[in-house]
Amino acid sequence: MKEGKVVMAYRLAHPGHPGGYVRRNIIEARDLTVMDAASLLDVPRQALFEFLNENTSLTPELALRIEAMFGVEMETLLDMQTQFDIADARKRYQDVWSELVAKAKHQRVTSEPHEPGAAPQRIIRRGHALG
Repeated sequence: MKEGKVVMAYRLAHPGHPGGYVRRNIIEARDLTVMDAASLLDVPRQALFEFLNENTSLTPELALRIEAMFGVEMETLLDMQTQFDIADARKRYQDVWSELVAKAKHQRVTSEPHEPGAAPQRIIRRGHALG
């Protein structure tokens, strides 16, 4: 992030599942049956049916196939899946999140560095130090 620049993330409260999007905007819009679409995409009919009915997640492979056949970029579809998964996790694990936030707040208030004047501990994530 450049100095002085504020990055704001836009978060939908209820993002749609990419399966519903593909069903409405690609499959139904072209008057295709699930069997026709599965044949075009060269995927099992049941797997496509489960995805279109929002029972399974979009895989990178299926996203690539949809991009190749219908022109919708796989990044767009996978971003939709990610946003859907994030919103779903926030809903399903709200109680866990609340407990952890309370615990973190308590830790920040009550914890002191081990030695006077010692630097606070750094958080290491995936091999990168965060400031």
